[in-house]
Amino acid sequence: MSEPIKVLIVDDNENNLFTLRSLIQEYLNVHILQAQSGESALKILMKQAVDLIIMDVQMPQMDGFETAKIIQSRAKTQHIPIVFLTAAYKTEEFQQKGFAMGAVDYLTKPIDAPQLINRVKSYLRFIEQDHQHKQDLEQKVKERTAELLEARNILEQRVEERTAELLTAKNLAEQAQKMADADRVKAEQSQKIAEEANYAKSHFLANMSHELRTPLNAIIGYSEMLQEDAEDLNQESCVLDLQKIQGAGKHLLGLINTVLDLSKIEAGRMELYIETFELNPVLNEIVSTIQPLVEKKANVLKTVFDDNLGQMHTDLTKLRQMLLNLLSNTAKFTEQGQIRMEVRRDGEWINFCIADNGIGMTEEQQKKIFQPFTQADASTTRRYGGTGLGLAITKQFAEMMGGVIWVESEFGQGSIFMMSLPIQAKTHQLRDHSKLEQLDELKGDGIVLVIDNNVSVRALLKEDLSQLGYAVAVAENGNEGLKLAHKLHPDVILLDIHLSQNGDEWDILSSLKNEPFLASVPVILMVMEEDKQKGYALGATDCIDKTMIHSQLSILLKKYPIGENTSNLIMVVDDDDLFRDSISELLEQQGLQIVQAENGKIALESLKQNKPILILLDLNMPIMDGFEFLTHLRDNHQICSIPIVILTAKNISAEELEHLNKHQVESVFQKNALKQDKLIWQIHQLIKETSIIDKQVQI
Repeated sequence: MSEPIKVLIVDDNENNLFTLRSLIQEYLNVHILQAQSGESALKILMKQAVDLIIMDVQMPQMDGFETAKIIQSRAKTQHIPIVFLTAAYKTEEFQQKGFAMGAVDYLTKPIDAPQLINRVKSYLRFIEQDHQHKQDLEQKVKERTAELLEARNILEQRVEERTAELLTAKNLAEQAQKMADADRVKAEQSQKIAEEANYAKSHFLANMSHELRTPLNAIIGYSEMLQEDAEDLNQESCVLDLQKIQGAGKHLLGLINTVLDLSKIEAGRMELYIETFELNPVLNEIVSTIQPLVEKKANVLKTVFDDNLGQMHTDLTKLRQMLLNLLSNTAKFTEQGQIRMEVRRDGEWINFCIADNGIGMTEEQQKKIFQPFTQADASTTRRYGGTGLGLAITKQFAEMMGGVIWVESEFGQGSIFMMSLPIQAKTHQLRDHSKLEQLDELKGDGIVLVIDNNVSVRALLKEDLSQLGYAVAVAENGNEGLKLAHKLHPDVILLDIHLSQNGDEWDILSSLKNEPFLASVPVILMVMEEDKQKGYALGATDCIDKTMIHSQLSILLKKYPIGENTSNLIMVVDDDDLFRDSISELLEQQGLQIVQAENGKIALESLKQNKPILILLDLNMPIMDGFEFLTHLRDNHQICSIPIVILTAKNISAEELEHLNKHQVESVFQKNALKQDKLIWQIHQLIKETSIIDKQVQI
């Protein structure tokens, strides 16, 4: 140790002082201080630090007990151990008084040298350890202080560097802003130039198409005349060549007409020529026209038309062109398969569905199938030919008429094109699909969750439902849909029943209906006709034919109380703010919505606006307690059926328990022995039972 241990010996007898001093110095390496009275000892302690005090009890003026009491009263000296010297132990009370004054031990006179040395050695070992601990602590403090100083210096340096970086970044940002402003001006100018160029291109294509069609029609006409002459002269070789010329001319004329249509659309010059016509004869004519192309690849065309299709008031030419485009596209990519064309009337809408079991498309191919001059991919173009304009123009025409078109496909399995058109066509502005992927602001109180793996269907439904005022969330698969359902607690779920080929969508429906706080959410399946019965059997609230989504959906949604947000609402009634908040937080983590009330009166007022599926009720509350609240609740027939769970710290008597049972209380939980998992399980069970009862009442 750097400093010797200091021992203060206090005794009014000089002989005793000499004896103690001699014994301690002979056997121990310590520094001895001595005092002949309590006053002298206190003066020494005021000036010097002492590690151990050996003090006589019997001293004149101020004895050892009085001196020890003063030593213990001072913060600077109260930690010093005191060993009392006494002629005899005397009474037990005498010993306890010494210990109460801070003594750690007693030594009797005459002094036993070995005993004294052993006792002092023991205390010195503790004192040395304490000194060592203090030194270690001081060393750690010094090291930590040095580290903090170094860290402060590093931090100051980094602050200076960061400040310099921020100043540099500010200057760069200002320069970037200036450049951005300049770029924006250039972009606006470029956009204007591009628009002018696009208009000029469309104008040029329109003029060129007109100019090319005139000589082409002449070529086709002359080839027909020459073909008739060749047949009359029995020149078979010339007939075949003339047929090839005529076919090539008609093909080229079709391409020119298509380019002309596209150029008119882009230039804003395409118009609708509205007329009224019977739909069935038109459909039969289209089937006759497309039949040779279907049979060319050994395909079979099956048609299903409603008997009550009636009349349409729209552009007949464009409708015929759209259906021929869809059917020819389907026939092109199907070989030795089946093509199915369904046409149904649904109120003021006509729904067209054209399905095949051809090569199908990947999700990436579906994203660009309606873009002009674009086919699925380069290999498709090489193998099957085409310009990639037919579907693009069909989509543009459908939107001009106020309708929609979309595709669902599975690679290797086939494709389904669905188109909904109003019976009374009204010219619509073409939709800007570049904005479809942007998130719309939630404008309505009702939340609709759409689960569909088709990006175009999701976009169409999101756009249409948002325009109706609903808040729309979309998910591309079942797992994502279940997560969003837990997070958002939607008012209704639209589920595509063909998310995958392995039938996982039925598992998704089962999961939605088996979870207590989701079971009451209406699930509307988007299915084909043959899957409806299975959907109802598994708990679907309603089923909508995929081919009629656009026309039926808004009417179907009006059947359900979207926006009321009561299917998973729990009321917590308790005057203890802390307990009420903790229970509410616990239940919110389970995906439940909470409304709070601090007494029965406030709860009754709240029930006028909100009808919860369950009430958690305390019994002891001011203004209106739980018993009075139950009486009022059961007198109101509109809310008397709400299940009640009691949470109370009160010891319930037999009479009170009988009173609760009369009010059909479901369960009673003691607050001081509350098990959270049991409470949550009980709540989920009650929600599930209530949901089942509500369904039975609706039926």
